[in-house]
Amino acid sequence: MVSKVVFGRGSFNQLSEVIEPKRLSSNAPFIFLVDDVFKGNAWLTARIPLSYDDKLYYISADEEPKTSQVDELVERIILTHKERPSGVIGIGGGTIMDLAKAVSVMLTNDGEAKDYQGWDLAKNPAIYHVGIPTISGTGAEVSRTAVLTGPLKKLGINSDYTPFDQVILDPELTKDVPKNQWFYTGMDCYIHCI
Repeated sequence: MVSKVVFGRGSFNQLSEVIEPKRLSSNAPFIFLVDDVFKGNAWLTARIPLSYDDKLYYISADEEPKTSQVDELVERIILTHKERPSGVIGIGGGTIMDLAKAVSVMLTNDGEAKDYQGWDLAKNPAIYHVGIPTISGTGAEVSRTAVLTGPLKKLGINSDYTPFDQVILDPELTKDVPKNQWFYTGMDCYIHCI
């Protein structure tokens, strides 16, 4: 269960206040996984508090997240940074939420993401991670599951370590979602209920 939630119009502006106390050192970056729909959107990206060696990765959400994608991100993060990150912040829809949760778990657990598809297979706590949804949907920001498509199956990494440590729910981030996306996420919610 998510232990802390910041809610309200403009709450995204509190992101720096939320994450800075969790910074381990100036060499331990925050990793921002951001839906690539926001690339070039200064209204959102200019408010992401990058400092020190923090890194922003734009991620396409055109397809469901894959175990291989998690492994590639984890490897890139490990090879790029001297220290384990202070945290992972996911900004986007369910795909980005699931990737952020999975990457956070895999940064502290050996092996490949496909090895952790199932219930309670992660042995080590994830690094600090924050979810910031930008569309309303099935609630990936508050679930204990990071749904991933693997080489053999589509199944979640389900663990007590998977839920975000903190979530920021800012209605301003969802107000300009295209109408067709509201329809698709609504249908996804409906199918989850059946």
